[in-house]
Amino acid sequence: MPSSRRGSRDPRRQLLAVLVVSVSLAVLAVSRLEIPRDRISVGAVVVGTLLVVGALAVPALLFAGWQSEQE
Repeated sequence: MPSSRRGSRDPRRQLLAVLVVSVSLAVLAVSRLEIPRDRISVGAVVVGTLLVVGALAVPALLFAGWQSEQE
């Protein structure tokens, strides 16, 4: 059977793209947005969200690489 288009994509490339985008946006947000230490602001929420996405993407990237080696 021919593989579906969704199944033929490399998950490592997708996760690496998510990681690169989230890290670059986090660096941009830190340099451009004001992040006060005494209250929650829009900048703090944006940077926190991007850091959480990056923290989830790194283990997923490692797991996808390990899983592709196993197959």
